Amino acid sequence: MISSFASSSYAISIAAANATEITNHDHRVCLFSVVICPNIQVHREESKETGDKRHLAVNLVNSTKLKDWVDDLSSFHTRHTKSEFIESVAYWLKSELQSTCGDGVYFHNYTQIDQETSYNLKNIICNKEGSMANGNSNPLILISAHYDNRMQNISQTNARAPGADDNASGVAAILELARILSKVNLKNNIQFVLFSGEEQGQWGSTVYAKHLQANDTRFNTVVNLDMIGYPPHGLNKVIIEYDLGNKITTNDIYSKNTAHFIENIASEYTNLETTLRTLGKTDLIPFEATGNIVIGLHDGGSELNPNYHNVSDTTSTLDIEYLASVTKLALATILNLDELDHTSSVFGAQNDRIMKEQLLFMDSKH
Repeated sequence: MISSFASSSYAISIAAANATEITNHDHRVCLFSVVICPNIQVHREESKETGDKRHLAVNLVNSTKLKDWVDDLSSFHTRHTKSEFIESVAYWLKSELQSTCGDGVYFHNYTQIDQETSYNLKNIICNKEGSMANGNSNPLILISAHYDNRMQNISQTNARAPGADDNASGVAAILELARILSKVNLKNNIQFVLFSGEEQGQWGSTVYAKHLQANDTRFNTVVNLDMIGYPPHGLNKVIIEYDLGNKITTNDIYSKNTAHFIENIASEYTNLETTLRTLGKTDLIPFEATGNIVIGLHDGGSELNPNYHNVSDTTSTLDIEYLASVTKLALATILNLDELDHTSSVFGAQNDRIMKEQLLFMDSKH
């Protein structure tokens, strides 16, 4: 069933009229104008067939595969970044991604020095190129999760630590998204990224964000999945984290309205109840600091999961159907973002200042 739907391009047109470019100050494009730009005429044409294809894709999320990946990751003695096991985990994950991404998978190697000890570590990258004619200039969306874990005592580098919710759940979702989207023709470039060193203070994401910045790699949005398998209080609630008051404050309005965009998607594609909350100390922080729009999905586990950073954080404590629902939300988000109209190049470098006045107006109303 996937083959028939995957061969078709999505065909939604969402175009903003009467956009006025203003001052040459800072920031970014008006992303997702259908959601975040007031006082603009918006035209949207969506066929029932296109909508059905999105729902078909979302329904391909397989809870059995998610459970298997969580089981496999939890079976490593630990995924502590300083442990003797972390390299084996990285190679296993690369192999899993290669089964769907093929030649688009590679290591981003980096060296981290901590307390006079040098650690040679790996982020794992899977590139999926979009179908738009302008190739490398296409909008790029990063979907990320960290694969390392820890016990409450972070110095216990080789203690048993299954880390099912934190963060085998997010990694399993990335693997499932890569599996499904490998067969889907998207306009956007997508990059799936798995980070090491998150528990030590966002080592991998910090190095990678700087790497992208140094290479002038433009990307629009980072969606991070960190702890998405333990429903708070047994309820179908998910937290959408948005940026507010961090290093680059001009990101804030874009991030918050993207969160509202995802909030609307949740009610259409899942049974999840959403709560918006400001950004915590996750792998999104380094990307926010380089001027990008960041969004996080998580279950609130650091406060609500009693197994957090504990040997009891095992697959048996998770709700796999809940994990599948959050994975569906992430997938629906990617598919819906992909259907925004790209013909006006609203994501491009020359249009970074478009609609700033409208965004500021909207911000003043909240």
